[in-house]
Formats: sequence, structure tokens, C-alpha cells
Amino acid sequence: MIETALVELIDRATAECAEQQRADLHNRLRQIRTRVLDPTQLVLVVGESKQGKSALVNAIVNAPVCASGDDVTTVVPTLVRYADEPTALLIEHEPRQGPAALDRMPVPVERVREHLDRALALGRPVTRGEVGIPRAVLQNGLALMDTPGVGSVSSSLTATTLTVVAEADALLMVSDATQELTTNELSFLKQATALCPNIALVLPKIDRTPHWRKVLETNRKHLENAGIAAKIFPVSASIRMRAMQAKNTALNTESGFPPLLEFLQTELAGKHEQSTRRLVAHNVSEALTQVNDALKAELASQNPRTAAETLVELETAQRRAEDLRRVSNRWQKALNDGIAELYADIEFDFRERAWAILHEVNEIFEVADPLKVWDEFREWLTDRLTDAIVDTFEWLEARQEQLAEVVAAEMRSEHSVHSPELDRIHPPSPMEEVPEPKLPSRSEYKRFDQFLTGLRGSYGGVLMFGMITSFALGGLFNVVSISAGVLLGIKSLDEEKDSRLRRRQTEVKSAVQRHVEQVIFHVNREAKTTIRTVHRGLHTHYMQITEDAQSEISRAIQEIKRSAERSAVDRDQRAREIRQKMEDLTSLRRRVAVLTQNRITAA
Repeated sequence: MIETALVELIDRATAECAEQQRADLHNRLRQIRTRVLDPTQLVLVVGESKQGKSALVNAIVNAPVCASGDDVTTVVPTLVRYADEPTALLIEHEPRQGPAALDRMPVPVERVREHLDRALALGRPVTRGEVGIPRAVLQNGLALMDTPGVGSVSSSLTATTLTVVAEADALLMVSDATQELTTNELSFLKQATALCPNIALVLPKIDRTPHWRKVLETNRKHLENAGIAAKIFPVSASIRMRAMQAKNTALNTESGFPPLLEFLQTELAGKHEQSTRRLVAHNVSEALTQVNDALKAELASQNPRTAAETLVELETAQRRAEDLRRVSNRWQKALNDGIAELYADIEFDFRERAWAILHEVNEIFEVADPLKVWDEFREWLTDRLTDAIVDTFEWLEARQEQLAEVVAAEMRSEHSVHSPELDRIHPPSPMEEVPEPKLPSRSEYKRFDQFLTGLRGSYGGVLMFGMITSFALGGLFNVVSISAGVLLGIKSLDEEKDSRLRRRQTEVKSAVQRHVEQVIFHVNREAKTTIRTVHRGLHTHYMQITEDAQSEISRAIQEIKRSAERSAVDRDQRAREIRQKMEDLTSLRRRVAVLTQNRITAA
């Protein structure tokens, strides 16, 4: 049982935080109070994403309570505890009803993941999921919490996990056996050890690599060098699940889970009371220290100042505000000018590339017959236009980085800023929207038409030469007239073929030019949309920095004015109150240290 004195200490510290209007610390201590009165032995399962945390929890309780797989990422914690019947809840935070207001929504246990994804997609404030199942391993108060990824995955998810680390009785750090601990994982372990020193390292997926023993020894050396005392458990969740299905004791032993379960069920149970007192000592002391530091800072600012000192400080702050306004005007002008140049340069760049392609098209169809090379030409044209689009947008991406650096350089006279992390620019695919160019209608020269053309040409030749030679050779149709007709028919056919070829080439050039102009229109439209997005992103980033600086200067000016207006009597009275409150806090912190140390030593 937890002594009443621990709860009283939490209540005293909570009251002090409320008096100093520290709602964050007040709510934190209320959560600790609830945690202290809860006999549950909370074990956090932590680690980077895709390490097998959810699969580990499922294997420990022999049930698919947490969604797992290569395409699944945990975004909110999931608590797994004992229940006589399978149950599941989604816990939502209701900000409008106060910081501690929670809404518990029951959902079918087999559809927890589906309901969670739907709630997050709708923007509902889901803080965690809870699953209750009847399992012997959980019956004595053990509860497992699957947490979001930490380390290099997402700073927001790391913060989500660290908020509950201090409340845990133990941590299971999951890092799969395919590689040794990373620098990010060791850094997180050092942070977590300061809040919860009862840590074990779990190496899942030993069935996927034959070198897991080497990784185990390497990790043991890493932990020793970092000064982290932690047991290491190599396991295989897939072997464990097969063993449970087949009820195979030997296979279960091979999975490595029996030592891990022994650790959870025996060692943790003996350290629960000690962990609870450490939890109280750490959080109460930290809250009181923050309140004390705030009071100390306020006391330091109570020193009376002369009117001349106040005037100098006020003029200095006002000069900083003027300098900030000038810098703001400069970087906004640099951004607007850069965006205007970017619009013009990108439009000209792609149009120039398109003109080069049209020039190549004209050269091709000076000699080539569209009917013979059309399929190959269409593929070539699509590839050339696609390459031109990719090159233009790669240049646009380089230009946005240059512009971000130019704007940052304008701000560095007043701020220590870096260029923002810019999103990748993906080239558009206008070829799907623009219809392909087509051959002109009736461009094929059919054989019957060729026959008629040759017949027309030969008819004139036969008549002309037949009449000339009819008197000498005895008739209109003779060897000379027929030969002349054949020659003139062939010549007429060749001329008609050449004329039709030139017409086809001209019509195809026009069709391709119209096609390229449509592509230019779509690409320029996408480029302008992309540049507007770049403009908004850079403007938002640097405007936020400017507004933060302006707010800081405004607060400084207001504080100078309030300090100047405050009378010496008020300052002295407030100083006495602060000193008395700091003495009370020191006494309370001393009680926390003495009580927790004595009890932990006795335990």
C-alpha cells in the first residue's frame, strides 16, 4: 500500500502549482496522483518505428491486440491490461471541458485499429487506446503500453512517448536483432533512464538473422559504455506465436520469451513500490523546482531601478523594434522580388526547352515521312517533353533553395536563423491531360488513287505524242505514244507523292506545335502553382520568426513599463511574499527527499 504521506505531498505540491498559475505542472501532478493510487505495474514498450514493438506486445499476451506489420505505424499509445472479458476503449481529450477531461468510447476489440484510424482521420483528439483481455500474464496487475516510434522517426512522437516514461514501472526498449543500437536509440535510452531506471533491452526478429548473437554482444558493450544497466532479451515473436498455436514447449523456449515473461512477472512486481516512490519524488521535486525558479526570477526582477535606467532600457527595446521592422521590410522585398523573377525564369526556361524540341521536330520532318516513323516519333516526343519537364522542375527546386538562403541572409543581421526544410518538388505529368498529336486525316495515299494519278498523267502523254507521230507511224496508239504516256504517268505519280509528302510533313509539324503549346500551357500552370506554394511556405516560415521576435520585444517593453509603474512599496511587499513562498517550497522539497529516501532504503 502507498503511504498517505506520499499522496499528501502530491496534494501540497499540486496546490502550490495551482497558486502560481502553473496549469501544466498542476495537471501533471494530478495525473501522477491517479497513477500512484493505481496498483497497475505499467511497462512501456518503446523503440523506433518498424522494430517490432506491436508484434512483441501481441506475442507476450498471445493475442493480436496491437496492429502490426510493415505498413503499420503506431501513432498513439495503446494500453493492454487484464479484463475478465475482452474490451476496448478509445480515450479522447476534451480541451473545451478542461485539461483533464477525458472521453472513453467503447469499440469492438477486434476493430480497434479501424476505429482508431477513422477517428484520427476525422481529427478527433484521441490520446490513446485501451484493450482489456483475460490473460494470466496480466492478472497480477501487469499492464503493457505500446508506444509511438521514438528517435529519428518523429520528434512529436518521441515527445508523446517521453510524456509517459516517468509514470512507468519499467521500459522494454525494442531494437531488432538485424543491426546494433543506433546513436538515436542510445540517446533516447539515456533520456529514459533518468526518468525510469528499470530498463530492459529486447532484441526481436532473431529468426531473421543468423548473426543476432554478435549483435547482442555489441549492444551489451554499447550499454556498458553508456553507463546503462539493462538486461537483454533476444526473442522471436513469430516463433512465439507459432509455439502458442501448436502448444509446443520446446518451440516456445526457442523463441526466448520465457526469460522475458519471468522478468515481467517476478522482478517487476518486487520493484513496483520502489518505482512508485521514485515517481513521486522525481515529479514533485521537478514541479517544485520549476515553481521555485520562476519565483527566483521574479524576485530578481524586483530590484528597484532609477528613472534613467528604465528610460535607457525602454529606448533600447524600441530601437530593437525599429531594427526588426526594417529587417522585416528587407526580407519581404527580397522574397517578393525573388518570386517574381522565379515566375519569369521558369516560364522562359521551359518555353526555351520546348522550342528546342520543335526545332528538332522540324529537322526530322524535313526528310522523314510521318506515315513511316509516326509510332517511333510519338514515343520520342513524349520522352523529350518529359525530360524537359523534369529538368525544368529540378532547376525550380534548386532555385527555391537559393531563394530561401537569400531571404535568410537578409534576416541574419537581427536573428540567428537557418533556411527552412523545404519540401521536394515533384514534376507534373501533363502528358496525361494533353491529347497526343494525330496524323492528318486522309494522309495515306491509297493504291487506287495512285492508279488514277498515273492514268491521268499517261493519258495526256499518249494523246500528245500519238497525234505527233500518227502520220509517221500510222495511228494514235503506237510505240512512241505509249512509251511517252508511261513516262509521263510515272512522273505525275512521283510528283503527286512528293506533294502529298510535303503536305503531310507540314500538317504534322503544325499538329506537333499545337501539342507542344498545350504542354507548355499546362506546365506553366503547374509551375505557377508550385511557385505560389513555395512563396507561401517561405513567407509563413520567416513571418513566424519575425512575429515571435516582435512578440518578445513587445513583452519586454510592457514589462519595462509595468516595472517602472510599480511602486517601491509594492515591490518590497511582493519580495517578502516571494521569499516566504520559496522557504515553504524548500521545506516541502526537503520533506519529499527525506520521506522517499527513507522508505526506499527500508524497502
